[in-house]
Amino acid sequence: MQIEDLLKKYDGFVFDLDGTLVDSMPLHLAGWEYAANIFGFRYDATWFYNLGGVPSRKIANLLSEQQNLNLDLDAVTKKKTDYYHQVISKATVFPAMKELVIHLFHHRPLAIGTGSVRANVNTVLSNNGLHSYFQAITAADDVVHHKPNPDTFLLSAAKINVQPSRCLVFEDTAIGLQAARSAQMDCVLIIDGKPDWNTFTRFNADKLC
Repeated sequence: MQIEDLLKKYDGFVFDLDGTLVDSMPLHLAGWEYAANIFGFRYDATWFYNLGGVPSRKIANLLSEQQNLNLDLDAVTKKKTDYYHQVISKATVFPAMKELVIHLFHHRPLAIGTGSVRANVNTVLSNNGLHSYFQAITAADDVVHHKPNPDTFLLSAAKINVQPSRCLVFEDTAIGLQAARSAQMDCVLIIDGKPDWNTFTRFNADKLC
């Protein structure tokens, strides 16, 4: 199946932000490493990356539980967040993803579904000239149950008036994939800033018939 034929099957598209649309994950990871040096918890880049899409305070809570620490969750979250705010201007859109967004914008409504807070989402989208391409944004502020729960993507679909089964999600983590599948949405993983269409074949083979 050609990619264009595949995309025509959907009435809307939902994009994760960090690591999917923009190259911001290294900045988030640097923020966690900075906080680790202050609070003395163990920093594992892979572990933190795999939690992409989970709000920072929830990550801090998981961190405290898994490492058997008594961390001040608000203090850890603030240090990590303060660092990210200092470097947020370095969060740049992946060229291949901007090209995809521009292409899809002319055919179907687009939404952002992210674990980042709305203020950061607005800053990153504005800095990269992307705000006008998205009809709706669902941020961490908008839901109680974050990824891997489906709420972020379900609300995104509702905001663009598209049935979940008629949405295609673009994500970069297993947690994001799990959230999409829980929402009964198809998903393509983004690897190194580009859609890996082979992941659609693996995760949504029934859609190819």
